[in-house]
Amino acid sequence: MTAKTNNDTGSDFARQAAPPVTSLSSRWNGRVSITITLASAIGLLVLVSVGTVLGVGVWLAQKNTISLLSANAEQSVSAAVNRIKQHLQPAEAQARFISERIASGDIDPNDRKGFGHMLVGALAAAPQIEAVILINKNLRSFAAGRDQKTGKVGINEIDYSRDPIIRKAMSQIARKPAWGPPIWRDRFKSTYLNLAHPVVRNGKAIGAVVAVVSVRQLSSFVSDSNQQSVGRGFVLYGRDRVLAHSLMAGGYPGRTAKNPLPALNGFGDPVLGSIWQTKNRYKLNLKLPSGTKGHVLDIYDNQYVFVYQKMTGFGPRPLFVGAYFQTADVGQEVRRMMVSLIAGIVALVLSLVAAVILGRRIARPIVRFSASASRIRDLDIAQIEDLPGSVFRELNDQSASFNAMLRALRWFELYVPKKIVASLIKQGSAGEVISDARVITVMFTDIAGFSAASEGMEASEVAAFLNRHFALITGCIEAEEGTVDKYIGDAVMAFWGAPDEQADSAERACRAALAIAGAIREDNKRREAKGEPPVGIRIGIHTGTATVGNIGAPDRLNYTIIGDAVNIGERLEQLGKEVYPAGTDVAILISGDTRRALGKGFKTIAAGRHRLKGRAGETEVFKLA
Repeated sequence: MTAKTNNDTGSDFARQAAPPVTSLSSRWNGRVSITITLASAIGLLVLVSVGTVLGVGVWLAQKNTISLLSANAEQSVSAAVNRIKQHLQPAEAQARFISERIASGDIDPNDRKGFGHMLVGALAAAPQIEAVILINKNLRSFAAGRDQKTGKVGINEIDYSRDPIIRKAMSQIARKPAWGPPIWRDRFKSTYLNLAHPVVRNGKAIGAVVAVVSVRQLSSFVSDSNQQSVGRGFVLYGRDRVLAHSLMAGGYPGRTAKNPLPALNGFGDPVLGSIWQTKNRYKLNLKLPSGTKGHVLDIYDNQYVFVYQKMTGFGPRPLFVGAYFQTADVGQEVRRMMVSLIAGIVALVLSLVAAVILGRRIARPIVRFSASASRIRDLDIAQIEDLPGSVFRELNDQSASFNAMLRALRWFELYVPKKIVASLIKQGSAGEVISDARVITVMFTDIAGFSAASEGMEASEVAAFLNRHFALITGCIEAEEGTVDKYIGDAVMAFWGAPDEQADSAERACRAALAIAGAIREDNKRREAKGEPPVGIRIGIHTGTATVGNIGAPDRLNYTIIGDAVNIGERLEQLGKEVYPAGTDVAILISGDTRRALGKGFKTIAAGRHRLKGRAGETEVFKLA
C-alpha cells in the first residue's frame, strides 16, 4: 500500500511539473468556422461541378443519344417492376395469412363477426386489394369488399354457383396458391387480377381464399410515370394483351368477359402495337442489366427504342414491363443540358457573391440538426422538437426527413420498450446480443369470458375497451420495471429479470399483480356506476429459467423469452378457471417456485398440486391474496 501511494504522489508531481502535451489535431479541433468552410466549399464546388459535370454531360448527350434514352428507359422499367411487385405481393401475403389461420383452426369462418373483422383488417392493411373472399366447395362466398366510389368496406355473402367465370376459376385451383387470368366484371366495369390460395384442412381442400386486385391503379401509375420522363411505359399480359397503359387509366372500351384486356393488335397506341414486328428491327447495342431486353424499331418515319423485362409468377402468362422512347427526343434533352450549363455559370457568379451569406444560413440548421441528432442517440425522443423548415431545398428536405424519422421513432417508442432498446444499444449490434439462460419471472393475464362479452360490441368498441384495459395492466407492470413482451388478443405477456437482471423479479411481478387487481376492482366500480358489466381477469405467475435474447429471422428480431418457464406461466393463468369459482373478479395463481422466491409481506394460500397441460409431473400452486 505504501509503494502505491508513493507512485501516485510521484505521478502527480510529474504531471504538475511537465507542460501539457497538445497534439496538432487537438489544437485545431472545433476551431475551424463552418461558415467560412461552407462559403469556400460552395464556390469551389459550383465552379468544379458546373464547369465539369455539365460540360461532360452535354458532351455525353451528344456522343450517344440512344444511351441516354436507354438509361431513362431502364430506370422507368425498374420503377415499374418494383411498383407491380408492391401492388400485387401484398395480396399473396394476405391470402396466405387468412388461409393458414383457417387451416390451423385459429379462426372459424362460421364465426361471421370475428371472421368479418379479419377480412376488414386485411383490406385496411393493403389498400390496393379490392376484395378478400372465402369461397367454399359449394361456391358460396363470404367476402369483404371496398366500394370504388366511397372507399368504404362492406361485408357480404354471394352465391357463385351460377357464375360461370367463378365456377371455371374454382375448378382450376390447384393445391398451391396461384394467380389466375384477368377477369372482367361487368357489374363494376373493371378488370381484376385474383390470387387464389387453397384452404386445406386435414389433407382435404375445403375452399379457397381469393384476394382481388384491380389493374386500374397500374395504368394510373404508368400514366404518372410518363409525365416524369420522355418515354411511354406499358405492361403487357403475355405478348398480345395490354394490362396497363396510360390510355387505360380512365378505362378502355371494348372489354368483355371473353376479352378482359384489350388486344395489342389494334390498340390505341400504334407504336406499342408494333413492338414485336421483325421488319425494320435492329439490335440494341448496349449492355443492359440482367433480365432486361431491348431493341430498336424504325416505324412511322421515326426511330424508337424499346426496353422491357419479363416477369413471371403473377398469372398463367408472363408480364412484359417496359417503356419505349423516340430517339428524336434527345434534342430536347440536349437543349435542357445547354440551359443547365448557362444557368450553372450564372449560379457560379451569384454563389461566389452570396457564399458568406449562404454559409451563415446553412450553418444554423446544421448545428440545430446536430444537437437533435445527439438527443436521438441518447433515445431522448420526448425532449426533441420538430426542426423548422428552411428556404434551402436540401435543408428543408433534411428537416422534413428528420421530422418524419422523429415521428416514426415516437411511434417506435409505443411498440418497443425503451428499456430493451437502451440495454441492447449498450451491448452492441444485434448480432452481438447472445441469447442465454437466465432466471426470470413471467406473467400472463387474460380477461375472463372476453370472447362472449365482445360478441355484441362493434369493432371500435372492442378496440376502445382493450386499449383502456391494457393501459391499466401496462401501467402496473411498468411501475415495477417489468417488460411487456406482447399483447395476444385480450391477453398480456410480461416478464422480469431481463434485459437487466433483477434479483427480486418474483416480488416485483407479484406486486404488479396485486396492483393490477386493485386497478381492475376500481375500474369495475366505475363500470357498475355506468351500468356496464364488471370485468374479470386471470393472472398466472411463474419463476424459472428461460432463454432470453434475440429470437427471429436475421432481418426481423424480437427480444423475448422462450422455454418451459413461459409455458408454466400461461398454464397457471388457464388453471385459474378451475381453482377459482365462476364470477371471481381477479384470480391470481403463482407457482411454488415463485412462492419460495418471495420475501415477507406477501399473503399466499395453498391451492394444492396440479398437473398442468403439457407437463409430466405435478406443479405446486398458490393463490396470491
